[in-house]
Amino acid sequence: MNRKIIRQGEAVSFAFFNVVVPLNDNEKYKITEKDKVIFSIFRENRKPIITKEFPRDFHKEVKNTFVVTLSPQETKDLPCLLYQMKLTLDVENMGEEIYMLINQELEVIAK
Repeated sequence: MNRKIIRQGEAVSFAFFNVVVPLNDNEKYKITEKDKVIFSIFRENRKPIITKEFPRDFHKEVKNTFVVTLSPQETKDLPCLLYQMKLTLDVENMGEEIYMLINQELEVIAK
C-alpha cells in the first residue's frame, strides 16, 4: 500500500488517475454527475474526519481523474497520526451500489 504523507497547516492536492469500475465483458463503468464519489479521511474503525463529495467539493479531470484539494485550515487541525484515505463510488447516488475505488494510508506530520 502506498502511504501519502502531508504536513499540518499546508495545502495539499491528491490526484487519483484513471479511476475505473470494471464491468463484465472488459467494459468499464463511466462515472457521471449522477453518481456520488466520496473522498474521506478517517482513523480505522472511526467516523470520517474529512469528507468531500463529487461534484460538489472536488472535480473530475479527463479520463476519470479526480483531484481533491485540502486547504491549510483543513490540515492544520489534523492530529499527527496515521489515517485511512478512501475514494468510494455510490452509483447514481442511490445508496444501493457502493464500491471502494481507492484505499490508501495517509500520515500527518508536524509542520
